[in-house]
Amino acid sequence: MHEIKYRYVEFNEQILQDWIENGVKYVKMLEVEVRGPYEAFELVPNSEMPETGDMIHSIHSEEIADLLIRMEKIKFLVHEVYLEEME
Repeated sequence: MHEIKYRYVEFNEQILQDWIENGVKYVKMLEVEVRGPYEAFELVPNSEMPETGDMIHSIHSEEIADLLIRMEKIKFLVHEVYLEEME
């Protein structure tokens, strides 16, 4: 995994698969302030139905699958606390 400062890793296929296997149903996206020439979003897993919002998606949605495609100016990050919970 490619580690970003402040205990974040880039979202990848392994994280997605772990979340699915551990019963995560929804993923919330939160914009993160970062230095540098790119935008970043933190992905937060939820196993229950979240409140409605534009940045909340089913883990099985095309929007979440599209996050696995690397983009030069946008990073999708997962804080390692959400990885530790899944182990």
